[in-house]
Amino acid sequence: MKKEKSFIILHGFKDVEIKKAIKVLKENFPDKELIFATSTPTNMKWSLEVLLRELEKEYEEMKKLRKEK
Repeated sequence: MKKEKSFIILHGFKDVEIKKAIKVLKENFPDKELIFATSTPTNMKWSLEVLLRELEKEYEEMKKLRKEK
């Protein structure tokens, strides 16, 4: 069964806080395929549509690389 994809974009968090948030969210939403990102000066200028498309593209590329290992 394919999991529903959900996007989580974090802004203004420290690295340690991001790691904690990712851990908690993954533990509490096991039935969702969570796509995480943090804001950058570049992606802050993008429309939401462009940002989500790019995040999904990067996510799929990383998932493919993990499978190849």
